[in-house]
Parts: sequence; C-alpha cells; structure tokens
Amino acid sequence: MKITKIALKNFRAFYGEHTIELSKKGKNLIIYGENGSGKSSLLKAIELFIDSHVRDINFSQHRNFFVNSTDGGHVKISMRSSESDPETTYEWSDITRETHAPVIIDASKTKGSLDYKSLLEIYFLHPKDSEVDLFELLINTILVNSTNNLTGNRFSDEWSAIKQKKVPRNIHTRKIEELTNALISFNNGLSSILNQLKVEASDILSRFGYPVLLDFDFQGITLDLENRCLQGNSVILRVDFLNTQFPQAHLFLNEAKLSAISLSIYLAALRVNPSSTLKVLVLDDVLIGLDMSNRLPVIDILKELFTDYQIFLMTYDKEWYEILKRHFPSWKIIELYAGKGIDYEMPILVENKKYLEKARAYLSSNDHKATAIYLRTAFEVKIKWFCEKMSIPIKYKQDTKMIPFNEFWDAIKASHYVNGVLESEVQSSDYIMNRLSNPELVSAPIGGIQAAIDAVDRLEKALEEIVNPP
Repeated sequence: MKITKIALKNFRAFYGEHTIELSKKGKNLIIYGENGSGKSSLLKAIELFIDSHVRDINFSQHRNFFVNSTDGGHVKISMRSSESDPETTYEWSDITRETHAPVIIDASKTKGSLDYKSLLEIYFLHPKDSEVDLFELLINTILVNSTNNLTGNRFSDEWSAIKQKKVPRNIHTRKIEELTNALISFNNGLSSILNQLKVEASDILSRFGYPVLLDFDFQGITLDLENRCLQGNSVILRVDFLNTQFPQAHLFLNEAKLSAISLSIYLAALRVNPSSTLKVLVLDDVLIGLDMSNRLPVIDILKELFTDYQIFLMTYDKEWYEILKRHFPSWKIIELYAGKGIDYEMPILVENKKYLEKARAYLSSNDHKATAIYLRTAFEVKIKWFCEKMSIPIKYKQDTKMIPFNEFWDAIKASHYVNGVLESEVQSSDYIMNRLSNPELVSAPIGGIQAAIDAVDRLEKALEEIVNPP
C-alpha cells in the first residue's frame, strides 16, 4: 500500500488548495524547501492525518491562521495497494473524518515521523545521576507502539496501567501478587525488545563508520514495599567510543556522532515496531547536525533497510538536495518556496522546475521581491555554468562564493559570445543587475519584471546553443 496523492486545503501553512501527485506507483518524495515554506506543515499533515483517529485530533486546531472557519479545509490522502488496484481517498476535516480505516490505524503504529528536534530529545535529556535516562522517551515516544511479546499489549499501555496501581500496605495481599506478576511480564518484555533495539541500532550506527557501541541498561522495575513505590524505571544509554565509556556522551561527543546515535535509535525502533501494509517514513532535516561525508551513509541505510517504506525526505540544504536527486533519480521531486499574498502567506510548490519558472510562479502571485531573487539566481547560475563549460578564465579566489557575479558577466562580454542587443537588454535591466536588497523591487511594475525574465530566458537559450550547437 502506497500513498498516491496528498491534497491540502487551508492546513497550517498551506493557504488555499495544494496537491502533490505521487503517481500510481506511490513514489518516494524528495522536498527542498526554504525556511518558512511549509515543509514542517507537510510533515504534520501526514503525521496528524495518520494519527487523527487514534489520538482524536480535531482538524480545526490546525486550520490555516489566515482563513475563516467557514472557508473549510482538509487533508486528503489517496492510496493504492498496487498500480492496477483502484485508488481510495480518505479525508480528514472538520466535517469528515475517514481515518478510522484499518489501514490508517495500522499505519499509525509503524510510521516514522522525525525532525531534528526529535533527535535532540535523546542527547539533551536532563541526566539522571550524571547519566542519560531514556525510559520515558522510549516508552512514550520511540517504542510507543511496540508490543510486549509476552502479553500482546503495548508497553506504553502496560506502563500506564502499572503506574495507576497503588502499592498496598499489606505485603500479603492479592494485589501485591498481581502487581508483581505485571512487573515481571513488563520487565522481561521490555528487556527483550531493548535487546532487539540494541542490535538494530548498532547495525545502523556501524554504517556511519564510527567506532561506537550502544547499550540500553535496564535493570528492571521493582516494588519498594517500605516506601510503597516503584523503583528502577530507568533505561540508561551506554555509549562506548574507542573502548571508552562515556556516561555523559552528550558532553563529550561531537554533534555528528550524537546525531548519528540518535538517528540510529529512532530508525532502529521502526525495525522492531509492528508491521503494517502502509509504512511511511518522513524525515524533516534530521541531518543538519552531520557534515556531507556523514550524511552519505544515510542514503545506503534507506536503500538497504527501508525498501518497504514510502519515504518523504525534506531539507532546506540545497547541496544535500542535489545529492539526493542524483542518488534517487526515480523519486518524485518538489520544491517549496515561501510566498506572500496581500494579506496572507502561502507556500509556492514547484515541481523540479528551473529558476526562471520559479520566478514566473512568484510573479504570478505578485511577490515581486521573490521574483527578483529567482530571476537574479537564474542569471547567475547560467553565466557561471557558461564560463565553466567554455573555460573562460576568471580571477582566482580561494572561496569561489566570494567571486562577484559581474566578473563572470564581464568575462562573457569580453569574449564576445553574446550579441550586442541581448547584452544591452540584460545590462540595462535593474531587476537583473541591481542588488536584491533594492526595496523598489517589492513594488516594481509587472511589465518591467516580465521583460527581464524574457531577457534572461533568451540569454539562457543563446548560451546553451553556444555550448551545445544544434
């Protein structure tokens, strides 16, 4: 079972209607999005849709801030078992909640929805006695849907029931026996799944190439009859790096290793959680704590261990986005940009289009400042590309980002590759040549911006014909 379409209307950042088509196959999805463009809202749309029935979540709590309650709104998700099967659409809105379907309820137990803040929960927990205690995070979040193989119940439900039991004063009562038996089942079941989690997490972590070993120290919960309370509700994270144990790993290991440890634990939990026909994994910028060399292993981890999941990868890092596109050429690609209307904000969804097409999209939404940004970007990207392709020499700087764009443009003009009319059109356009901080761009006439877009379009085609003559 795969998601084939996501339709959003007036949900969180998504003012108005937006649709993401994932084909009959239900493709995986790579999303590039600027900060504030709606990436997190898309993650929430998937997460809350799947959880809406189980957690009794009301759509109205997540309606876009800029619309009235009478404007309605929804999250609709369509899915298929295979390309040849019919498509079924489920709706979550104020007036309709179809997320009680068994396939969605089962998916709520297996889904992975993870952002960078979730990773921070592991290594920035308040230490207990100078050690990191994961018990509550494991029971209530990471393993919240995992079941005790001895009882068939979820650990979170069992722990909640155990806490509600009061320790009797009389140690010979039947309630003591019942509580003791419940603790034995809980302890043995949790120890078993923690061993599975350790194996899976260690396997994933090893793929990062770090000499790090993990362990989850759980001694078991016991009855303290004297004080009439429970003791031992702790799971201490043990981190061994280069044969040295770090009780407070979050104080000594660098962010890359801590991120890899946290990500490995979360992904390992998906491997030990119950199975379902619809498996969804949403990762929203979980790799910002890793440099590029440490991100690449994640590609192999996803390819080798999560082939049965439908994966949604979101990032604001353009370089990482380009790498993902090369490694996953068959995945769906979309880009999100932060657009503003007269009295509201809304994301602009662009499906793997060129910078000029993004500029046109912004112009159609009357966001002239954003239009100018992408117009200028289209111009700079193309002239730098041309100089590289034609081996046009540019004054050397160690940091290539510090080379002013006009040096590339001047070099092209000096080489007489561009005809005088087109050169004049580009050169005279304030919207191409001026700095992007120019406040006049916000209220610029549409005709002038459109003429600039047309000029850059002709320039792109002219340069491409020089590099690749017909």
